[in-house]
Order: sequence, then C-alpha cells, then structure tokens
Amino acid sequence: MNSRRMVAIGVRAGIGIGIGIGIGGWLPLLHAAPAPVAGPPPGAAPTSPGATSPHPPAPPLPQIARDTWKDCAYNGETIGCRDEQLAQGLRIVWKDGLRMTYRERPARRRGEPVYLEDRYGGLWRRELLVQGNTVLTNLRNGNRILVPLRLTCRPPLRGEVGYCHP
Repeated sequence: MNSRRMVAIGVRAGIGIGIGIGIGGWLPLLHAAPAPVAGPPPGAAPTSPGATSPHPPAPPLPQIARDTWKDCAYNGETIGCRDEQLAQGLRIVWKDGLRMTYRERPARRRGEPVYLEDRYGGLWRRELLVQGNTVLTNLRNGNRILVPLRLTCRPPLRGEVGYCHP
C-alpha cells in the first residue's frame, strides 16, 4: 500500500469548504451558508427590468488627503509648505519649520506695481499663473518661490484611500 496521502481543497455539497485527506476523509474548514436566491423576497411584488432599487446606491468612500503639505519650490528645490492668503499679503509655513509673512507694500508712485515685502525688507514680485499657482520672485537676488494652488496628487499609502482621481 502507498503511504502517501492525497490532500485536496474543495467544496462538498452541504458541508462547505474543507480538506479531503486520502480516500473518503473530509474535514470541513468553513460551513457554507445557503446561497441567496436571485429575485424579490417571497411575497414581494415583482419588479420590472427598468425599475430602480428602493434603496439609493451606497456613497463612494471619502477621498482623504495623506497630508496637508503642498509641494512648493524654493529656487527649484521642492519642499513642503502651507500657505495662507491674507487680506494684504501671504503667509508661508515651510515643512522644515521656517515661516515668513509677505505683506503688500503700497505703490510709491502711480502706476508702480504693488510688491510684497518680507520681514527683512526684501521686495518680492507676485505672479498669479493661469492655473492658480503663485510665483514670488525676489527683486534683489532673484530667489523664486512657487506655491501651487492645490495639494499634490499622491497615490494612497497601504490601507488608505487616496485623493487622486483616476
């Protein structure tokens, strides 16, 4: 007689999922509940093929951002930031802990552009781009800050719902 036993995983009627060991041996692993029958419950009025369900569809899962840091750029180097639009300027908080407030400096002469001034006295030209991004350029040294309008689309982490739309 052969000492090897055959092991098979399968479904046996009335028992559910189990393991078959050898010939005739069956160990149930999971008791299967009876399968639901398609159609209306007993006693309910039949529905026409074009009828809508009495229950509204479940809402989609919420889109949750992984974080609230935008991918800003300082002289081309990407760094996280948060921005706050003020009545007379802009405040930027950088992910590394630095923060700066840029306040509008009134034009000195008629027709002169309005610049933003930082706490060190530096003047910055603000450009609002078509897609809503803001670019600040320092008039003295040419430093540039890019602040995007929206959070950057990142794929979700494992087990999270992302906010990227397919």
